[in-house]
Amino acid sequence: MSRPASNRPESGRELRVGVVGAGRMALNHIRAMTRAGVPLRLAGVADPSEQALALIRQEIPGSETFPSIDALLEKARPDVVHIVSPPGTHVSLTRRAIEAGVHAYVEKPFAPTAAEAEMLYGLAGARGVLLCPGHQLLYDPPTVRIRRHLPALGQVVHVESYFSFRTVRRAPGGRAPARADHQLLDVLPHPTYLLVDVLERCGKGPLELVSLRADVPGTIHAIVRRGAVTGVLVVTLEGRPIESTLRVVGSRGSVVGDYVRSTVFRDLGPGTSGPDKLLAPYRRVRQQFFGTTGALLRRFTTGRKAYPGLSDLFREFYQAILNGAASPVSEASVTETVRLCERIAAAMNVADTRRLAALRIAPIRDGGILLTGGTGFLGREIARALVRRGRPVRILARREPASWERMDHIEYVAGDLGESAAPGWFDGIGMVIHCAAETAGGWDEHQRNSIDATSILLRAAAGAGVRRAIHVSSNAVLARSRRPIRDEDPLEPKSRGQGPYVWGKLESERLALELGHELGVAVKVVRPGALIDPSDLDPPGRLGKRIGNIFVAVGSPRHRLGVTDVRFAGEALAWSAEHWDALPSPLNLLDPELPTKRELVRTLRGQNPDLRVVWLPTLLLVPLSWAAIVLQKLLRPRRPAINAAKVFAYQAWDTGGARRLAGRMG
Repeated sequence: MSRPASNRPESGRELRVGVVGAGRMALNHIRAMTRAGVPLRLAGVADPSEQALALIRQEIPGSETFPSIDALLEKARPDVVHIVSPPGTHVSLTRRAIEAGVHAYVEKPFAPTAAEAEMLYGLAGARGVLLCPGHQLLYDPPTVRIRRHLPALGQVVHVESYFSFRTVRRAPGGRAPARADHQLLDVLPHPTYLLVDVLERCGKGPLELVSLRADVPGTIHAIVRRGAVTGVLVVTLEGRPIESTLRVVGSRGSVVGDYVRSTVFRDLGPGTSGPDKLLAPYRRVRQQFFGTTGALLRRFTTGRKAYPGLSDLFREFYQAILNGAASPVSEASVTETVRLCERIAAAMNVADTRRLAALRIAPIRDGGILLTGGTGFLGREIARALVRRGRPVRILARREPASWERMDHIEYVAGDLGESAAPGWFDGIGMVIHCAAETAGGWDEHQRNSIDATSILLRAAAGAGVRRAIHVSSNAVLARSRRPIRDEDPLEPKSRGQGPYVWGKLESERLALELGHELGVAVKVVRPGALIDPSDLDPPGRLGKRIGNIFVAVGSPRHRLGVTDVRFAGEALAWSAEHWDALPSPLNLLDPELPTKRELVRTLRGQNPDLRVVWLPTLLLVPLSWAAIVLQKLLRPRRPAINAAKVFAYQAWDTGGARRLAGRMG
């Protein structure tokens, strides 16, 4: 148990709270503080990034900002600091706060090793300050309700903590996010401490890791036991749908907490008789309906739409500081959680090392190809096709890929083209295929990761003596026309009329051609349509929008959509790299035979049997689009309004260039 604090603030005085780290989580912390119900004020925010601090000042007017934790501690003199910086800095920053005699709330992961966690608690005890980990799910409504039901379960025999999630593809400001396996380790503490908490409450004796498997790409399985109680931990990047659940099974029933919907489903009683077995599904359906509806209403009425347990944990921690009590999360719980995560991380590292050692890397000499965006949807197919043709490939990605994301015979380098280029990227390179671009976010992100990145890449390539480049654009940059659009048709004149993505692609294409002429680099432009994988169809935006199990298809079922099979696109670009003179430019790289919307919807329904399709005709889309434009101008008067009717407007395509290319490819 954490030791009581000896350096409490004076009675009746507001707590002065500092925040170290100025990302999105810092904003969540600051907002949650105001709901904690404890007198406090924000003493200041520290971060080495002036851009991040500027965002804090914009979101929280009047807030004091500092370039470092030392400046925050010296000038703002907080009673407690929240460490919400990148995980690798948690130990050093927490130690700095402890040495200054300041209490610390530390976001997960608390520490990378149990030894470091124990060291921090030892220092905190000596200085008389409290530590609290970012284990907010312990105060989420499902956990609170599960604890209330534990006595009714009898002897607990099984606990299962399950978490499936999607990796973050973009970071604030357009920066590169962490690689997939690092993101897995970053979220691992959440399901782990939930499991540890129940095992601590229901089991006896030491915690024992019975079995661990971390060699399956993107998935962890662990079996943990404490006395007679066995726990199962599953964390996966691959499983769908997105879920976070905690299931506790006892001799007199079971209870399941759903952290995505903030609900609890209980099945209490022996459940052995015929009527019990028959009626149990109906009880679950009733609980699910009323529980989910009630949880949604509470979130909207209270304004606690994200991290509902955060402010409750803050309140308990602040009260412990003010009253000289123990931290709300025990030292034992924290160190056991860190110890389990440390064991899992070590097993992942072993598997990672084995996978990397098994990869065969082709040396890149003269004539290699630098492929940007090679870990993306299209980039992977281009890389596979180039390797099949025996071409040496170096993939430049914004983040280093996990070992299971890598392919044989490919060299990977990580770099952020939105900032700069490294000369070594071009060693042995004879051609660049520029496939990387921003796919989400606002105008700033597309400026940085599409337009600026194109400029930095081509200037660096020219400086390294590379004289050929294929710029992968999009057919969305072309001006709409009443006749079928051809390869040589003009570009869209209103560059911001269709949103940030089209604007970024349009300005990147213009810039690539201008710079190619200026720098002496032969640039050829290839414009794929909306990329699809017919074997695992993710519907293109111009087809419609999926809302739960309803798909709203827009337009006429008879209209043909300008799409490109991603495998055909990969093969075509790889072939073009070998047959430079035969590649026309610009080229609208579409499927030679375009599918109708009805055919695409039929494919989608075949892969999603529960999906219901609703067709929205263009006749209704036009007035809805006008209303949306008015609403956008009222809510965001300084930003260009997006015309949905124009985005979804039918456009015919001349696929002659793509058919001729396919014929040459054989």
